Amino acid sequence: MIITYYGKQYFKIAQGDTTIAINPLSKQNTIGLKPTKFAANVSMCSMRHADYNGFENNEYNGKEPFKIYGPGSYEIDGNLFVGYGESAKREDSDFINTIYFFNLEGISFCFLGDLAHENIDQKTKEHIESVDVIFVPIGGNETLDPVSASKIVKNFSPKVIIPMDYGTDREKGMLDVFKKEMSTNSEAVEKYVFKKSDLDTLAGHVVILKSL
Repeated sequence: MIITYYGKQYFKIAQGDTTIAINPLSKQNTIGLKPTKFAANVSMCSMRHADYNGFENNEYNGKEPFKIYGPGSYEIDGNLFVGYGESAKREDSDFINTIYFFNLEGISFCFLGDLAHENIDQKTKEHIESVDVIFVPIGGNETLDPVSASKIVKNFSPKVIIPMDYGTDREKGMLDVFKKEMSTNSEAVEKYVFKKSDLDTLAGHVVILKSL
């Protein structure tokens, strides 16, 4: 399995013939990034905002991905995707942020999206006792800061933690603060390549991905 990061909260998860896009940047994104385009079977959006809903960048030869953009339960090619809604803020406006849980090839994922607070709903906490891989925002400024992020991931006992959304539109130095909170010296890598058995000995392992 390969996880690649394209800035903000935009990720690609690839396994065999299956490609999942998460929070693809649109052309109208507020941070001035040129969105990366790639074909995806599934494209997920945690908030209906231009920084996360660029579904058009996951089309190929006129074929659109299966689009997931809110709370609910979805089964796609035998893989289950479940989303829970949480309140959020962007530019002082109220939004709904969706926390997603899904499985791919026996590996469980949690994507926290643009989560702004630690007080997540009890149903969300109880969805699963632990996850293999969790994606967590750490940049502050209307999303989780490093201290809050380090606390909330403990709810899910993840084996791998991938921080995200700590770019120029967020508070400065947040990645260094998060590394200190998590007591890690992990260095950034271009891609995270792993298989399920690699996770057996991991607990709270921080993987930092370069934005490509």
